[in-house]
Amino acid sequence: MKKSNKKGFVLAETIAVSTVVMTSLVIIYTQFVSINNSYNRSFKYNNVNNLYLVENVRNYITDGNLNKLVNALEESNSSYIDITSCPNNYFLEYIYCQTLFNYAGIKTILFTKEDLTDLKNNLTNTNFSETMKEFITRISTSDEDNYRLIVEFTDETYATLKIKI
Repeated sequence: MKKSNKKGFVLAETIAVSTVVMTSLVIIYTQFVSINNSYNRSFKYNNVNNLYLVENVRNYITDGNLNKLVNALEESNSSYIDITSCPNNYFLEYIYCQTLFNYAGIKTILFTKEDLTDLKNNLTNTNFSETMKEFITRISTSDEDNYRLIVEFTDETYATLKIKI
């Protein structure tokens, strides 16, 4: 017995196979994009080299300059203090501070409270780069009475560390 009409079967088979292949490609693409974004974020945010550099800055600050920064932050109406220029009213050895910041390739460094709610709410009123604003919004914080350094490097990478009192 011969089948006389095979035209519709080939078309239906082609559509079914094309649907399976396209669905598989879309799933693979979305997974790749997710993995690629995670990789880029891990390279750009809190990588090991930058955390080491910020640790050196944190050690410098806690070795004699922390009380001045804490008092200045508490007295100010701001949610952060920009210490990028190493102001001599905060740092005893401001020339060493400038050398340390330049060697580390620090573009911007902020001293804030651990609770970043105020800073996150007022990011639109700052002149930070869009990528720094995005980094700040991704920082998870607690309600502890500690402080934090947020650092933007000249190669557009970012790092943050807590300063416990």
